[in-house]
Amino acid sequence: MYQPSEDSYLLAETIQGYHGTMALEIGVGSGEVLKVLCRNFRYVIGTDIDQTSLKFCRKTLPSNVDLICCDATDSLCARFDLIASNPPYLPFENGEKLDCTIDGGHSGIETTLRFLTSAKMLLAENGQIIVVASSLSDYHGLLYRINRLGFRSRVLRVQKLFFERLAILEITL
Repeated sequence: MYQPSEDSYLLAETIQGYHGTMALEIGVGSGEVLKVLCRNFRYVIGTDIDQTSLKFCRKTLPSNVDLICCDATDSLCARFDLIASNPPYLPFENGEKLDCTIDGGHSGIETTLRFLTSAKMLLAENGQIIVVASSLSDYHGLLYRINRLGFRSRVLRVQKLFFERLAILEITL
């Protein structure tokens, strides 16, 4: 299970300003982001491939959240006003995947792009996707590929840490 860190808290703080009917978090981890979504949206769904994360969240979150074990959005067909994710974004170390909670692919953006591709059909008209990106990954390649997928993106927040810069991106169709 992914333990919350600066990236999770930054995402949770950022989405506090979003409200609506339906929200989705891809990769719920410890549920920090889901807590905010549950306060600001009538109906919330969280997905994760890790059963431990889902069991933990079931014990700690309110009843307006449904938790589904699936990869990204594979099992969903609803439309969401907001889709949030703190995807694994670090490049594989020495070309090897070591930890699926943080390793985002060879350049660190592959998991994020897979999440965005799967979420595209689930985004409501005027909906937003909010994701965390890192300067340790191929950040400029991510922005280019987001555009190639037919999305528009803008940076909502940037936080400089000792070893990286985290950016919160708002992505729309």
